[in-house]
Amino acid sequence: MFRVTVDIFSGRNNPTWIIDNEEKGRDLLAAIRKERQIITDVDSGFQGLGFRGLTFELFSDEDSTDLELPATFSITNGAGKDHKKGVEIAGRVIEEMTKYKAITLPEHAVTPIDQKLQKHLLEKLHAYELKPPKIFPPPRQSSRGIRVTVVDEECRNCQYEESRFNPAFWNSDPNVRRNNNCYNYARNWRTNTFAQPGRATGCSHSLTCTSVAKAAICDGLRKRCECLSEKEYPRRLVALVVDPGFDYHWYRKQKAGFWGHKPGQTAAKNVDNSGVIITDPKSCDRGGYTDFCGFFYAGKSVRII
Repeated sequence: MFRVTVDIFSGRNNPTWIIDNEEKGRDLLAAIRKERQIITDVDSGFQGLGFRGLTFELFSDEDSTDLELPATFSITNGAGKDHKKGVEIAGRVIEEMTKYKAITLPEHAVTPIDQKLQKHLLEKLHAYELKPPKIFPPPRQSSRGIRVTVVDEECRNCQYEESRFNPAFWNSDPNVRRNNNCYNYARNWRTNTFAQPGRATGCSHSLTCTSVAKAAICDGLRKRCECLSEKEYPRRLVALVVDPGFDYHWYRKQKAGFWGHKPGQTAAKNVDNSGVIITDPKSCDRGGYTDFCGFFYAGKSVRII
């Protein structure tokens, strides 16, 4: 048996399932072994918003040895050498995914393995096939001053804090990177729970601007220009976007005039899908996250889990 995860979402849990059919599972792994050039390291390749490939986690050290495969590896993340063959095998895996929903995982509470999701994944895989994403070098860390208070240029009566860009805090430890998402990054609160808007306060949400924003407000966020007092120091300016019906994503304003973000289980960064420094989340390249939902403040009393 082994686990398959499609690395695609930022806020909600990625689609994941366990292939427990031994015959089909070994046939699939054998096909991947035959096309070894498609195998890449986890966390390599494209790290932006959108489709970032499939990850395989083998459960048995015997399978790893017998099949001569890494215990954990990825395909179709933009770093493989045979693009066409990688897409072919990835499509084969996704087309079978709903057959394995009988094994219920905690992630399925947020991301059920159903036909709607399957169709979405196949569409994103097809888009990846036609136009592989660009891969950019890791971001550099800022070196000056930890935090500064600024006057909000959109509402001059309000102030908030901009902090130094510190990607190493989120990226250096694989456990931290994989268990904290864009909501953790925006709040600047590392919970290792893949935090969800409203979960700390019992407010559920659907994947629309209005619903995600409402859940975040339950957690204590405020809409921009609803000023936070100095008691809420440090206050953050954050932005919300949505891939309608499928996912959401958050950004946080940093010092030096740019924005940082952390797409799901990937590394924190300050560039968009085109590799451009983000100076405005409303106009940056966000891939499929087409709906801009607004700006918000997050003070120190905001609690997320």
